Amino acid sequence: MTDHYGNPLLEQRKLLSHDAFVERTDQRVFEVNGPDAKSWLHSLLSQNIMNLKDGQSAEALLLTPQGRIEHQLKIIATEAGVSIITAADHLEPLIAWLRKMVFRSKVEITERADLKVIGGFFIREGLCWIDKFDGEPVGSVRYAANRAEFPYREYLLEDAPTDLVPSGLLAYEALRISVGRPEIKDVDDRSLPHEFDWLSSAVHLSKGCYRGQEAVAKVHNLGRPPRRLIILNLEQGDVLASKDDKVFYQEKEVGKVVAGALHYETGSLALALVNRNTPYLDLFIESGSFRVSAMQEVLVPHDAGKAADLPRPAAFKLTGRK
Repeated sequence: MTDHYGNPLLEQRKLLSHDAFVERTDQRVFEVNGPDAKSWLHSLLSQNIMNLKDGQSAEALLLTPQGRIEHQLKIIATEAGVSIITAADHLEPLIAWLRKMVFRSKVEITERADLKVIGGFFIREGLCWIDKFDGEPVGSVRYAANRAEFPYREYLLEDAPTDLVPSGLLAYEALRISVGRPEIKDVDDRSLPHEFDWLSSAVHLSKGCYRGQEAVAKVHNLGRPPRRLIILNLEQGDVLASKDDKVFYQEKEVGKVVAGALHYETGSLALALVNRNTPYLDLFIESGSFRVSAMQEVLVPHDAGKAADLPRPAAFKLTGRK
């Protein structure tokens, strides 16, 4: 796994100018082929993939029955079924679980160790997953008031491109953090799609039953996600936030860092999950033995959810709970 090729900041610029690629060695590819491939996966995943045509792509999540995030799947429709990109450390448990769920369905699951996942912002022919996190939601909803452009793609290739220069994973990390793009490595064992605004690209709110659907609908329509994703701009550019660093408002711990990076324009950045009612004010990150101040950029607002806007029960009104 290559973090960088000497200058991660320059590599970020080259990625954005379409002059570089990043080999996603942290991801793997497998296929689900057969007559029932789409309908079978459709019944298990959070996304509507039934109408994907050959070459089209989508993002989906595999959830627990309680609506917690287990796996992230990047799906590309093919003539024989679908190709799927997922995190390398999730591949074996994901495939093992899927094989247990086959039953009488006419599907075949095959790992494709011969294919590389090549990411970037360049456009060319080939089997490609297009990131739609910055696009308009289809059959779902976005909580964020606005979202920065992120026209990222991932190609399935046997060999890396020879007409582009390589960049490392640190460059990609900085770019995706700067726009608030979540990945499976950011979640913990109680993460909900709502907390990351993942409903906008990976959850279809009108599709039929799937594992975790009831919990997803309940939080979106009747409740609010307990945590919310934010971007933090650290005031000290020489301090790099690390995963699981604690986040404070004044002297109260309100959350944790899920990813940190150094951006070529905006300096030291972090993605953090904080409690829903954390004020929209500057926060502190506890990095090592000292704290550094950080400006908060709201991604998921504190009032996300409760889309049904139903009258509150009298018992709740008496307690004053929100």
